[in-house]
Amino acid sequence: MTDEFQTGLKVRALLDESANALSPHIQLRLDSAVAAALKVQKIEVPGAKTARLPAPHSAVAGSGLLNWLNDTFGWINKPVVSFAMSAMFVVAAAAGVIEETSNFEDRRLGEFAEVDAEILGDELPTEAYLDPGFVNYSGEVLRRSLLPVEEPVQDAEPSSDTPAS
Repeated sequence: MTDEFQTGLKVRALLDESANALSPHIQLRLDSAVAAALKVQKIEVPGAKTARLPAPHSAVAGSGLLNWLNDTFGWINKPVVSFAMSAMFVVAAAAGVIEETSNFEDRRLGEFAEVDAEILGDELPTEAYLDPGFVNYSGEVLRRSLLPVEEPVQDAEPSSDTPAS
């Protein structure tokens, strides 16, 4: 025999030994998990034992409520319903994005309309706005209006401590 085969036999023996040392409760849980996995995969294993776990006291007390919830809202777990709910979410999200884009464009057009109305209502001819000198002048005026203006500090009224002349 090869070394790999002997190592495999030793590992199998150690796993079997540790599996035999498991408590019956854990062994039942493992057996039921294996049976559930085989059932999902639709694999029939002859001689496979299916174990049923005894339900804890709290689960027995609430099983009526859980059964009612499953019966009432179990349709939500169906793939068609899940797909439909996902599709509705995507459609709602797309509608929200379209609505926000539309509102953004409307606001932007409103700002342009305000600027156009101010330009057309001004006393300057529209050609003046296209003059590069006017653009420089308006930028300078804007810069001056944004700079803080330093006001001279005024002296307070003479106090009573100083002699009046």
